[in-house]
Amino acid sequence: MASIPIESRRPVENSPHLADSHTPLIRNAWYVVATSEEITREPFGRDVMETSVVMFRSTNGAPVVLQNRCCHRSFPLAKGMLEGDSIRCGYHGPRYDTSGRCVEIPMQDKVPDNLRVRAYPAREHAPFVWAWFGDPAAVDEAALPHPQWLGSPDWDFYLGYLTINGSYVHMHENLLDLSHLSFLHPKTFGTPEYALAPVELTANGTDIQVWRRVTCELPDIYSVPLQWKGMKVLRSSGSQFVAPGLHVNSGILKNLEILEAEQQPIPLVKVAQIITPETRLKTHYWFAVCRNFARNQPEIDNFMRNAQYAAFAEDKFAIEQITRLKELDRDSDGVERHIPTDAPGIAMRRHLKALSDLEGASRQ
Repeated sequence: MASIPIESRRPVENSPHLADSHTPLIRNAWYVVATSEEITREPFGRDVMETSVVMFRSTNGAPVVLQNRCCHRSFPLAKGMLEGDSIRCGYHGPRYDTSGRCVEIPMQDKVPDNLRVRAYPAREHAPFVWAWFGDPAAVDEAALPHPQWLGSPDWDFYLGYLTINGSYVHMHENLLDLSHLSFLHPKTFGTPEYALAPVELTANGTDIQVWRRVTCELPDIYSVPLQWKGMKVLRSSGSQFVAPGLHVNSGILKNLEILEAEQQPIPLVKVAQIITPETRLKTHYWFAVCRNFARNQPEIDNFMRNAQYAAFAEDKFAIEQITRLKELDRDSDGVERHIPTDAPGIAMRRHLKALSDLEGASRQ
């Protein structure tokens, strides 16, 4: 992987070229709206991308994602009922098909053509369902960022979910910022040596990723399942911005006290970090944690899941505190001073701002 020494990239201070919590959301992209298990033959609603959607499965099992607000009097369709491949509003009874078209109004013979709710293109790649909230004519199937390894039989994985009262921009920046592990996560992810590890940055257009490699003892989340407590390990940690709705973290763990031939395959961890804005200041956060070691052991799943939740709760706390102060203190100069390890986040924020500006220009 080509890398740029982080010292050679001098980040700028806050500028109109960087995305922040008030940058318009990027709609021409795919975002997760639910897990596969959540979408059933019972309609349910969720607020995403500054709108409310209702989700259900058609009679052939395909996921359907519609605008939740009935076009008659704005009653939530999620409080209605399914009838075959249609959903009926629970207030006055208009019925909509899976394309969002109103096909029946009680006590009315003809339904005007303009009575419809928006249907959002939806694609299911277990364990998630993705939807497109932008221009229907611009739907890009190739841009759907579902990781091919997620759900592969070569990996064990478990899912988690948190709601964060903060911006998805801050969440992406947090995930690219490996420098905080020793301080925000000292008992979960971080080790003292990690703060001093050199940083390798790649920032070529949309390819934004950062790696750190350090020799250390592993935190319990990894040392306990591997039975490597107290051993020296070469720990390589990577973080990659993939799309506005997806971030991927990777870990490569190589024990320096055991012959390499005795630790095949080399333990790997991959985490799909699913990031879907509810609003500019609230975020849905799913995570799928995959590993190729200590497999088929439910007790290890539970141990690692609990440790993962503890660590991500620390991220949630940090982002919510940052958001609270930024929103409360908006009358100050609001300038943030950047340091060299901010370079990955700066590159990502510049990219998001460019995408948002491009969409804004196309709508004018």
